[in-house]
Amino acid sequence: MQKTPDRIKIDCFHIEGKPGGSQDWFGDYWMHIGGCGALAACDLVIYLAKNLGLSGCCHFDPGRLTRRQYIELGMIMKSYIRPRPGGVIRTSIFTRGLGKYLRDRGYQADFAICRGHEDYVKACRFVKAVLSRNLPIACLMLRHKEKVYANLSWHWFMITGYEMRNDRMVLLGHTYGTTFKVDFEGLWNTGRWLKGGLVAVSRIRHADI
Repeated sequence: MQKTPDRIKIDCFHIEGKPGGSQDWFGDYWMHIGGCGALAACDLVIYLAKNLGLSGCCHFDPGRLTRRQYIELGMIMKSYIRPRPGGVIRTSIFTRGLGKYLRDRGYQADFAICRGHEDYVKACRFVKAVLSRNLPIACLMLRHKEKVYANLSWHWFMITGYEMRNDRMVLLGHTYGTTFKVDFEGLWNTGRWLKGGLVAVSRIRHADI
């Protein structure tokens, strides 16, 4: 993990040179058009295996993942976080499905959630606290009034770092197998009544403990 007073970048994983995975790799219809929630969960379990050493979370080597293996993991996760018409638009659907996946692999997980109606300052504190643990954040973005955020709207994606620029937080993340940077305040203040939120693993342990 890279950490300075103005920047945190967690240790990320790559798949055949690409940061994270992509819905575009899937031949399955529903995963291709609406699998972002399931794939955000896949990314989280890969990070748990890679950055916390919890190998049971992902049955592939997180340091040598192939596209084929990622697709296989995604199809497993599909049964826990099922793509659906309208999308996985509630954080509770995500945490319930991911929690069951982890229980089936012998882990008990607790989740921290920062809901989209929370103020921006609280969201910033959430981001800093989670990333300082070398873990990513799954972000659900629903409608946004500004077209500049259209590529992240109605979508789950990963936040893997931040940097401060003139007192503004810029998020670092990945989705669709590419990295991005985005102004957090602009992203967070959607101007819409229907909100998404931020999800992170706050605690994880073996289920028998």
